[in-house]
Amino acid sequence: MPKQSFVTLASLAFVVVGAPIHAQTPPADSAEIRTEATGRRSVRPDLATVTLQFHAVDSTPRRAGERLGVRADSIRRALVTLGIPRDSLLTGSRWYWWAGRVEVIPQSQCVPSANPRVGCTQVVDTTYRIRESIEVRIRDLSKIGAVIDAALAHGITDISPIRFSATDVRVARAEALREATLRAREQAEVIATAGGGRIGRVISLSTQADYRDRYSGLDGIVVTSASEAASATEVTAPSVSVAVTVYGRWRFDPRP
Repeated sequence: MPKQSFVTLASLAFVVVGAPIHAQTPPADSAEIRTEATGRRSVRPDLATVTLQFHAVDSTPRRAGERLGVRADSIRRALVTLGIPRDSLLTGSRWYWWAGRVEVIPQSQCVPSANPRVGCTQVVDTTYRIRESIEVRIRDLSKIGAVIDAALAHGITDISPIRFSATDVRVARAEALREATLRAREQAEVIATAGGGRIGRVISLSTQADYRDRYSGLDGIVVTSASEAASATEVTAPSVSVAVTVYGRWRFDPRP
Protein backbone atom coordinates (compact mmCIF):
# COMPACT_ATOMS: atom_id res chain seq x y z
CA MET A 1 0.00 0.00 0.00
CA PRO A 2 2.67 2.68 0.74
CA LYS A 3 4.34 2.04 -2.63
CA GLN A 4 1.08 2.32 -4.56
CA SER A 5 0.19 5.62 -2.83
CA PHE A 6 3.61 7.04 -3.77
CA VAL A 7 3.11 6.27 -7.47
CA THR A 8 -0.35 7.86 -7.51
CA LEU A 9 0.85 11.08 -5.89
CA ALA A 10 3.83 11.31 -8.23
CA SER A 11 1.58 10.93 -11.28
CA LEU A 12 -0.80 13.60 -9.97
CA ALA A 13 2.08 16.01 -9.35
CA PHE A 14 3.26 15.50 -12.95
CA VAL A 15 -0.15 16.38 -14.33
CA VAL A 16 -0.63 19.49 -12.19
CA VAL A 17 2.85 20.93 -12.71
CA GLY A 18 3.40 19.85 -16.29
CA ALA A 19 0.13 21.02 -17.82
CA PRO A 20 0.64 24.82 -17.42
CA ILE A 21 4.15 24.63 -18.86
CA HIS A 22 2.82 22.93 -21.97
CA ALA A 23 -0.10 25.39 -22.24
CA GLN A 24 2.18 28.44 -22.12
CA THR A 25 4.35 27.28 -25.03
CA PRO A 26 3.28 29.27 -28.12
CA PRO A 27 3.05 27.62 -31.56
CA ALA A 28 6.26 27.78 -33.55
CA ASP A 29 4.60 29.64 -36.46
CA SER A 30 2.62 32.11 -34.33
CA ALA A 31 3.07 35.84 -34.83
CA GLU A 32 1.87 38.69 -32.71
CA ILE A 33 1.52 42.46 -32.78
CA ARG A 34 2.61 44.65 -29.89
CA THR A 35 1.56 48.26 -29.47
CA GLU A 36 1.84 50.96 -26.85
CA ALA A 37 -0.39 54.02 -26.47
CA THR A 38 -0.89 56.76 -23.90
CA GLY A 39 -4.06 58.60 -23.00
CA ARG A 40 -4.06 61.96 -21.24
CA ARG A 41 -6.57 64.08 -19.40
CA SER A 42 -6.25 67.41 -17.59
CA VAL A 43 -7.99 68.14 -14.30
CA ARG A 44 -8.11 71.17 -12.07
CA PRO A 45 -5.86 70.95 -8.99
CA ASP A 46 -7.41 71.18 -5.54
CA LEU A 47 -4.23 71.09 -3.45
CA ALA A 48 -1.07 73.20 -3.43
CA THR A 49 2.00 72.35 -1.37
CA VAL A 50 4.87 74.68 -0.59
CA THR A 51 7.81 74.19 1.77
CA LEU A 52 9.23 77.04 3.86
CA GLN A 53 12.79 76.65 5.12
CA PHE A 54 14.40 78.86 7.75
CA HIS A 55 17.05 78.80 10.48
CA ALA A 56 18.27 80.46 13.66
CA VAL A 57 21.81 81.18 14.84
CA ASP A 58 23.14 81.64 18.38
CA SER A 59 26.12 80.96 20.61
CA THR A 60 24.83 77.63 22.00
CA PRO A 61 22.65 74.89 20.55
CA ARG A 62 20.01 75.48 23.22
CA ARG A 63 19.70 79.20 22.56
CA ALA A 64 19.65 78.61 18.80
CA GLY A 65 16.92 76.00 19.27
CA GLU A 66 14.86 78.38 21.40
CA ARG A 67 15.12 81.12 18.80
CA LEU A 68 14.15 78.66 16.08
CA GLY A 69 11.12 77.53 18.08
CA VAL A 70 9.95 81.12 18.52
CA ARG A 71 10.33 81.75 14.80
CA ALA A 72 8.47 78.57 13.86
CA ASP A 73 5.61 79.37 16.25
CA SER A 74 5.36 82.86 14.81
CA ILE A 75 4.98 81.72 11.20
CA ARG A 76 2.52 78.98 12.21
CA ARG A 77 0.30 81.50 14.00
CA ALA A 78 0.39 83.79 10.99
CA LEU A 79 -0.65 80.99 8.63
CA VAL A 80 -3.43 79.83 10.95
CA THR A 81 -4.72 83.40 10.99
CA LEU A 82 -4.95 83.21 7.19
CA GLY A 83 -7.23 80.18 7.51
CA ILE A 84 -4.69 77.39 7.01
CA PRO A 85 -5.59 74.54 9.42
CA ARG A 86 -2.86 73.69 11.91
CA ASP A 87 -2.88 70.03 10.78
CA SER A 88 -1.95 71.28 7.28
CA LEU A 89 1.30 72.75 8.61
CA LEU A 90 3.63 69.77 8.70
CA THR A 91 7.20 69.60 9.88
CA GLY A 92 9.18 69.28 6.68
CA SER A 93 12.31 67.90 8.36
CA ARG A 94 12.83 64.16 8.17
CA TRP A 95 14.82 61.97 10.57
CA TYR A 96 17.37 61.02 7.92
CA TRP A 97 18.14 64.74 7.55
CA TRP A 98 18.74 65.22 11.27
CA ALA A 99 22.53 65.06 10.89
CA GLY A 100 22.43 68.27 8.82
CA ARG A 101 19.81 70.04 10.94
CA VAL A 102 22.38 71.45 13.38
CA GLU A 103 25.45 73.12 11.88
CA VAL A 104 28.51 74.10 13.88
CA ILE A 105 30.12 77.32 12.62
CA PRO A 106 33.59 78.02 13.99
CA GLN A 107 34.57 81.67 13.61
CA SER A 108 37.93 83.24 14.27
CA GLN A 109 38.00 86.68 15.92
CA CYS A 110 40.87 89.02 16.64
CA VAL A 111 40.75 90.07 20.32
CA PRO A 112 42.95 93.08 21.22
CA SER A 113 45.87 92.10 23.42
CA ALA A 114 47.19 93.98 26.42
CA ASN A 115 50.66 93.68 24.94
CA PRO A 116 50.99 96.35 22.21
CA ARG A 117 53.66 94.28 20.47
CA VAL A 118 51.23 91.42 19.94
CA GLY A 119 48.38 93.53 18.59
CA CYS A 120 45.58 91.01 18.86
CA THR A 121 45.03 87.34 19.62
CA GLN A 122 43.04 85.05 17.38
CA VAL A 123 40.20 83.45 19.34
CA VAL A 124 37.82 80.83 17.95
CA ASP A 125 34.20 81.71 18.69
CA THR A 126 31.77 78.90 17.79
CA THR A 127 28.16 79.57 16.83
CA TYR A 128 25.37 77.12 15.98
CA ARG A 129 22.88 77.26 13.13
CA ILE A 130 19.75 75.12 13.41
CA ARG A 131 17.50 74.60 10.40
CA GLU A 132 13.80 73.82 10.16
CA SER A 133 11.18 73.60 7.44
CA ILE A 134 7.39 73.67 7.36
CA GLU A 135 5.39 72.01 4.61
CA VAL A 136 2.23 74.02 4.00
CA ARG A 137 -0.71 72.23 2.36
CA ILE A 138 -3.15 74.74 0.89
CA ARG A 139 -6.59 73.53 -0.18
CA ASP A 140 -8.00 76.98 -0.81
CA LEU A 141 -5.82 77.91 -3.79
CA SER A 142 -6.82 81.56 -3.54
CA LYS A 143 -4.65 81.79 -0.38
CA ILE A 144 -1.38 80.76 -2.01
CA GLY A 145 -0.23 84.36 -2.51
CA ALA A 146 -1.13 85.28 1.07
CA VAL A 147 0.89 82.33 2.41
CA ILE A 148 3.94 83.44 0.45
CA ASP A 149 3.52 87.04 1.59
CA ALA A 150 3.32 85.89 5.22
CA ALA A 151 6.51 83.89 4.83
CA LEU A 152 8.35 86.85 3.33
CA ALA A 153 7.06 89.11 6.10
CA HIS A 154 8.70 86.75 8.62
CA GLY A 155 12.03 86.92 6.80
CA ILE A 156 11.69 83.53 5.08
CA THR A 157 13.13 83.67 1.57
CA ASP A 158 13.90 79.97 1.05
CA ILE A 159 10.54 79.00 -0.47
CA SER A 160 10.16 75.90 -2.64
CA PRO A 161 8.32 75.91 -5.98
CA ILE A 162 4.59 75.33 -5.56
CA ARG A 163 3.52 71.76 -6.22
CA PHE A 164 -0.05 71.35 -7.49
CA SER A 165 -1.99 68.09 -7.33
CA ALA A 166 -5.51 66.70 -7.53
CA THR A 167 -6.78 64.40 -4.79
CA ASP A 168 -9.45 62.61 -6.88
CA VAL A 169 -8.51 61.68 -10.45
CA ARG A 170 -10.63 58.53 -10.82
CA VAL A 171 -12.86 59.86 -13.60
CA ALA A 172 -9.96 61.38 -15.54
CA ARG A 173 -7.92 58.21 -15.12
CA ALA A 174 -10.76 56.03 -16.43
CA GLU A 175 -11.20 58.29 -19.48
CA ALA A 176 -7.45 58.29 -20.18
CA LEU A 177 -7.34 54.51 -19.79
CA ARG A 178 -10.19 54.07 -22.27
CA GLU A 179 -8.51 56.38 -24.77
CA ALA A 180 -5.15 54.60 -24.44
CA THR A 181 -6.77 51.18 -24.96
CA LEU A 182 -8.61 52.30 -28.11
CA ARG A 183 -5.49 53.91 -29.52
CA ALA A 184 -3.44 50.77 -28.87
CA ARG A 185 -6.01 48.67 -30.74
CA GLU A 186 -6.17 51.15 -33.64
CA GLN A 187 -2.40 50.94 -33.99
CA ALA A 188 -2.56 47.14 -33.99
CA GLU A 189 -5.22 47.16 -36.70
CA VAL A 190 -3.14 49.46 -38.91
CA ILE A 191 -0.06 47.27 -38.47
CA ALA A 192 -2.01 44.11 -39.23
CA THR A 193 -3.62 45.58 -42.38
CA ALA A 194 -0.28 46.92 -43.63
CA GLY A 195 1.22 43.49 -43.02
CA GLY A 196 -1.40 41.75 -45.16
CA GLY A 197 -3.47 40.28 -42.34
CA ARG A 198 -5.75 41.19 -39.48
CA ILE A 199 -5.57 41.22 -35.72
CA GLY A 200 -6.71 38.10 -33.92
CA ARG A 201 -7.50 37.46 -30.30
CA VAL A 202 -6.10 39.60 -27.52
CA ILE A 203 -3.06 38.08 -25.85
CA SER A 204 -2.72 40.74 -23.15
CA LEU A 205 -3.76 44.29 -22.30
CA SER A 206 -2.10 45.96 -19.36
CA THR A 207 -0.80 49.22 -17.92
CA GLN A 208 2.39 47.33 -17.08
CA ALA A 209 5.06 46.69 -19.70
CA ASP A 210 5.85 43.08 -20.56
CA TYR A 211 9.58 43.56 -20.07
CA ARG A 212 10.09 45.22 -16.68
CA ASP A 213 13.85 45.56 -17.13
CA ARG A 214 13.29 47.81 -20.15
CA TYR A 215 10.98 50.23 -18.43
CA SER A 216 10.99 52.27 -15.26
CA GLY A 217 8.80 49.84 -13.32
CA LEU A 218 5.88 52.25 -12.93
CA ASP A 219 2.35 50.95 -13.37
CA GLY A 220 1.79 53.22 -16.37
CA ILE A 221 -0.44 55.69 -14.50
CA VAL A 222 1.21 59.02 -13.77
CA VAL A 223 -0.28 62.15 -12.19
CA THR A 224 1.79 65.31 -12.46
CA SER A 225 1.27 69.04 -12.55
CA ALA A 226 1.55 70.58 -15.99
CA SER A 227 3.93 73.27 -14.70
CA GLU A 228 5.27 74.83 -11.54
CA ALA A 229 4.38 78.40 -10.62
CA ALA A 230 7.04 80.67 -9.22
CA SER A 231 6.76 82.05 -5.70
CA ALA A 232 4.69 85.20 -6.12
CA THR A 233 1.81 87.08 -4.57
CA GLU A 234 -0.55 86.19 -7.42
CA VAL A 235 -0.41 82.55 -8.41
CA THR A 236 -2.35 80.92 -11.25
CA ALA A 237 -2.77 77.21 -10.67
CA PRO A 238 -1.88 75.09 -13.71
CA SER A 239 -3.85 72.04 -14.75
CA VAL A 240 -2.83 68.60 -13.54
CA SER A 241 -2.07 66.02 -16.22
CA VAL A 242 -3.25 62.43 -15.77
CA ALA A 243 -1.44 60.04 -18.12
CA VAL A 244 -2.13 56.32 -18.60
CA THR A 245 -0.05 54.04 -20.82
CA VAL A 246 -1.50 50.77 -22.14
CA TYR A 247 0.59 47.93 -23.54
CA GLY A 248 -1.26 45.54 -25.87
CA ARG A 249 -0.51 42.26 -27.58
CA TRP A 250 -2.62 40.63 -30.30
CA ARG A 251 -2.33 37.55 -32.49
CA PHE A 252 -1.54 38.32 -36.11
CA ASP A 253 -3.73 36.29 -38.48
CA PRO A 254 -2.64 36.26 -42.13
CA ARG A 255 -5.48 36.57 -44.61
CA PRO A 256 -6.15 33.40 -46.57
